[in-house]
Amino acid sequence: MTRIAAAFLSSFFLSTPALGFVSTPVGGHPGELDLNLQFTAERGKTEPTENQDSWFKPEGFHEYKLGAGYTFGDLGPLEFFALRLEGTFFQSPEEVSDPDKFELAAPGAGSSGVPGAGECTAGAEYLGDGVCQFYSADEGGIATATVSFAVIHDAKFALGLFVRGQVPIGMDLDKFANPRLDYFALGSQVGVDLKPWLLYESSIYLGSGTRPFGEQQNGAFALTNLFHLRARSWLLPWKAGLKLGPYLEVDIHERHDARYDAAYSPIALAAAGEQPSQSSDRIRAVRVATAILPYFLVTEHLAVELGYIQKFFGYDARATQVYFLGLRGLFALRE
Repeated sequence: MTRIAAAFLSSFFLSTPALGFVSTPVGGHPGELDLNLQFTAERGKTEPTENQDSWFKPEGFHEYKLGAGYTFGDLGPLEFFALRLEGTFFQSPEEVSDPDKFELAAPGAGSSGVPGAGECTAGAEYLGDGVCQFYSADEGGIATATVSFAVIHDAKFALGLFVRGQVPIGMDLDKFANPRLDYFALGSQVGVDLKPWLLYESSIYLGSGTRPFGEQQNGAFALTNLFHLRARSWLLPWKAGLKLGPYLEVDIHERHDARYDAAYSPIALAAAGEQPSQSSDRIRAVRVATAILPYFLVTEHLAVELGYIQKFFGYDARATQVYFLGLRGLFALRE
């Protein structure tokens, strides 16, 4: 197997396919340990419901990740069999209404039954002056284990598969503005070597959310198509690369939140003699975005990784912009 194919397979297996964005430009040989540090910031707008009055700009939405992966080699018909363990510490922002868009009434203020009026109820906290706090700021962790392997690889084509499990630590699962969490996930990635300076990568990701143990977080299907351009040097005297292409993420489940329903979902009109009823809007995200992922090879065994994701359209987005900064090193534990 060529070094090009090995590097490609490593870029998939030792990456973060749940968010589908950051690939590994170094490594990919049996007996190698891959270590990475990554900082992620989510910005732009957070869109809990389709009602634009609920949208807010997140502050302090951060993730800090430390990961280690080891490539064992061949295991029967499975090649490049690898195990990766990651720990993520996250800080998620408070979810608060914007009174400049829509003033919410305090519990029992008498707005119930009035079409279009909203109350701060169902467990949300009324802060006064029309401001409602749906969820407070939170922090916690996510432990992740990924097993990956190659089923096809040669000098021009590669196909890899993976399975993944995640466990939340101290996470408020009911919050909307959370990092993506999938108790179980699986996926694949295909790579084609088109030119010495150009690769094409296509990846598929399917995650369960909190199913089958709960319905707090939706599962998702993600599809990424990236053109991978490589250069011997860039503005700095290092080898460099750029991955660029569209990204699609679609929830495969839907859920509801009584706090947001009481605030932003309309009161259904009732017939004479009947009580008005509270409608309930589903939370089910669709995000169509572009990924821009440059990296620099400081040495053959040390890389600096950057990333920027911009949502163009969709709804129920945790954030419309995502930024990455990472450092990845490779260590040969055996020849």
